[in-house]
Amino acid sequence: MNSFEFWAHMQSHAQMGRLWWYTFAALPTMIIAGGTYPLMAFALRRKSGPPVVFFWLLVASIPALLIFPSFYVSTNLEASLAQVGFSMPASAQEFPLADTRQLGANLDTLALYGIVGAALTVIVLVAGSLIGDVPVASPFVQQISQSITKAVTRLTNPNRPGGGLVGQHGVLKVIQGSTSGSQYVVRSGATIGKQDADILITDSVVSRRHGHLDVVGGAVRLIDDGSTNGTYIVRAGQEYPLNNDPFELLPGDTIYLGLPSMQTAVALVYERNGA
Repeated sequence: MNSFEFWAHMQSHAQMGRLWWYTFAALPTMIIAGGTYPLMAFALRRKSGPPVVFFWLLVASIPALLIFPSFYVSTNLEASLAQVGFSMPASAQEFPLADTRQLGANLDTLALYGIVGAALTVIVLVAGSLIGDVPVASPFVQQISQSITKAVTRLTNPNRPGGGLVGQHGVLKVIQGSTSGSQYVVRSGATIGKQDADILITDSVVSRRHGHLDVVGGAVRLIDDGSTNGTYIVRAGQEYPLNNDPFELLPGDTIYLGLPSMQTAVALVYERNGA
């Protein structure tokens, strides 16, 4: 399993909300954070008083320290996994689901530290320009601030349009239930259930093995696996109960795990492009 296959597997199975940080944000943000230290040192060149200089240099070093762990993971994947005693599996089949989700939770935490570091980078850049009375730095600071602010905004709502998952065959987005807002990439063979499932939903209405997805010739089909409370599709106001026969999904279909009239039913919307 190479790094591309690893991240694709994590996107499909680990339920990571901050995978985007590793794929394109960690490296440039680390470069910017690394530049804040010499900027602050330059701004302090005319300041007297060792305590003041030490304080601001210490503050300027914090963003890079927070970002570095996730940056190291994004650029040295196998080495960073080895640091925690985890070896890269040869294939996705050798990657247990429990390990995938535990690793995904840990990587999400590191990404959160990195995002906090990115926010602090903006503060250090602004503080450096103000301390050093460097007006020419203002346009540069504004440009960097806008770029990092976009990344921080994605943290507050990682599933918003433009920040959500994108799958070849679409995504399922939970709109009702305890995991409302979660998104899952659609792939052939993905299971839906409350235990040992690819799409893990632990609401009481969901069966241990509720159903599964099947992709044939580009068509996405949903099959109920004999669930206790049933599976239903609502399309254009019409309700279709699923038996054991495959039901082809269309974009905009709402999938109900449990009767749609039940308050505890879980609802998922099928979206072709993850928007």
